[in-house]
Amino acid sequence: MDLTPFLTTFSLIALAEFGDKTQLAVIALSARYDRVKVFTGVILAFALVTGLGVLVGGVIYQFIPQDMIRILAGLLFVAFGVITLKSKESCETEEAASTVNPLFSAFSMIALAEMGDKTQLSAVTLVAKYDSPLFVFAGALLALGLISLIGIFLGKKLCEMVPLSKIKLGAGALFILFGIMFLAGY
Repeated sequence: MDLTPFLTTFSLIALAEFGDKTQLAVIALSARYDRVKVFTGVILAFALVTGLGVLVGGVIYQFIPQDMIRILAGLLFVAFGVITLKSKESCETEEAASTVNPLFSAFSMIALAEMGDKTQLSAVTLVAKYDSPLFVFAGALLALGLISLIGIFLGKKLCEMVPLSKIKLGAGALFILFGIMFLAGY
């Protein structure tokens, strides 16, 4: 059994996503919400987006225009930024969970942000190169899960060390910045 597709995908995706907007979003979400729900939403989103990339590849773009996905992602990030800046929550997960569903928030944000992103395009390319969709999917999902776990632990530590008001300001500003970047086509 040749593990090259798995190892190549894992390495490429892990390096590409480390410090990416997605990991920063996971850090911000996990500083405010239940980490298990955030991780579950993130993994489900990555499974969906990567699975679509592996299974359908370029066909998806015939049905959903890339500009529409980009605009939806931009608007979602701006909305999350505004919600983050306006919220009056603590680092305690129960209070945060009562106002927003963290699983849905994480899922929708990550799914839209990653649709057509370098991770999905890398998966499409690697499947074409290796003709091994299962190993590419497994390598990508494991890499994305690992990077997300790192982000979640960073979010938890960040919440312990920095006042939530500062985290909210930074996270809200980042979400809005990423939203504007999506809307501007960056």
